[in-house]
Amino acid sequence: MRILTKQNDELRVLAMPGENINKGDYLKIYDKLQDLSLVVQVYDIAYFDSLGIEEDILRDELFSSSEIVREDPLQTENLGLMIKDARVLICKIRGVVKKDRKENDFGWLPSRSISKIAKLGIEEVAALAGSSGERSIKLGYSLSGEEFSIHAEDLDGRLNVITGRKEAGKSHLAKLLVSGLIDHGARVLVLDINGEYGGLAFDKDGGASRYAKKIKVLQPGFNLKFTLQYLGKRAVVDLMQNVLDAPGASLREFMRIWDYLQQSGSVSLGSLEDAILRWKCNELVRDALLSRYYSLLGSDLVTDNARYATTLEEEFYSINEGGAVIVSLGTIGPVARRLVVEALLAKLVESEEQRKLDPVFLFAEEAHLYLRHTYWEDLITRMRHFGIFTTFITNQPDAINAGIYRQVDNIFLYNFTNDKDVDMIAQASMTDFETVKSIIRSLPPRHCLVLGKVVNDMPVVLRVKDTDFQTLGFTRLFFNQLTAKVQ
Repeated sequence: MRILTKQNDELRVLAMPGENINKGDYLKIYDKLQDLSLVVQVYDIAYFDSLGIEEDILRDELFSSSEIVREDPLQTENLGLMIKDARVLICKIRGVVKKDRKENDFGWLPSRSISKIAKLGIEEVAALAGSSGERSIKLGYSLSGEEFSIHAEDLDGRLNVITGRKEAGKSHLAKLLVSGLIDHGARVLVLDINGEYGGLAFDKDGGASRYAKKIKVLQPGFNLKFTLQYLGKRAVVDLMQNVLDAPGASLREFMRIWDYLQQSGSVSLGSLEDAILRWKCNELVRDALLSRYYSLLGSDLVTDNARYATTLEEEFYSINEGGAVIVSLGTIGPVARRLVVEALLAKLVESEEQRKLDPVFLFAEEAHLYLRHTYWEDLITRMRHFGIFTTFITNQPDAINAGIYRQVDNIFLYNFTNDKDVDMIAQASMTDFETVKSIIRSLPPRHCLVLGKVVNDMPVVLRVKDTDFQTLGFTRLFFNQLTAKVQ
């Protein structure tokens, strides 16, 4: 391999056939005289074009389609084939290495004539990235087959996004992150739309996995119910305003009613309904309050029976040494789902503010289904101060507000082919537009591009590993069932 040209932060390298280089690979260009190295990353590969190559290809095609026999006494044909198949590696400069330390100095250039170019292994890239941490989470393998891990410390206090097209493997990676965090004693809250994460409790053969005693699955309306007293005025007002769209006049009357019930020591569903019916107010306001009350009652999220009620604190204390509380949202309707998400978020923030809970890692699966309807945007900038570290998983990157993207610390990108999605992600990512746009278009299934703090801003292409527990993320197919019945 040889250096061809440089323009701005791009370097072009000549590679001959047989040199196994892929998009995403890192190269180290060492200049012996100056004892410095330039680290670059390949983001695209093209043919080497020079004067006369196209004419040679046309001439070869004409000769191959005719009976003309060419003499090659000097045996130059093989050399000509190598020239026609030569590649140009289009690379982004990632830094200069001086005495095994990476520096962000893009002004220096190695010699084109004497520099040696070699592919960097993933361990060397990680060493240059300088990520520090003691708690490793193995996620998969590099394109060369080397093991790839991140540090749990690089997820601590961070905001993350996992995105890509449908069936690319987003949820699979999210479960690996959840299991890795549990291994290191973290407590995780998962908003599970498709009922997949309960599979962490079972191994591939259907037996109990090593996470079985660390997984709690909560079903709204069954074993996830709160009392109004536990939710409190602040959380219930949030539900009325952000989910049930209560008008301002109705909210003001509702807060007066709540204060009255609080003073009388009787905050419950029964007393709330009775107070609304008896309250002296405009009939339109009363109707609006009753409508929201019945929506809240129909969600089956609130109960007056303390025997069936729970609290977030109780659920997390039961997995005090690490585990996951999984809230299954797949069997409830859209309004009830939004109520559950909003209530959980409001109570989680309140508990963290009051230091009733240790920091929690929150995984929001299929975030696009409820992200637009909550006040996440207002809380994202403050969540890390509370101790809530969020990971959004979605196949609709435009569902995430640009303001949230500006706060993101890590992005795990799967394949996208839609131009709008590609442009959205490329502009929002923390690395250069060209690398993201070129690499994610060509990623095969179960491969992702890792960006951000977990790789110290040195993008890595990852082949995600399999799990030793059930992922349950498969698509239920009609014809597979029909074949099984016939057999």
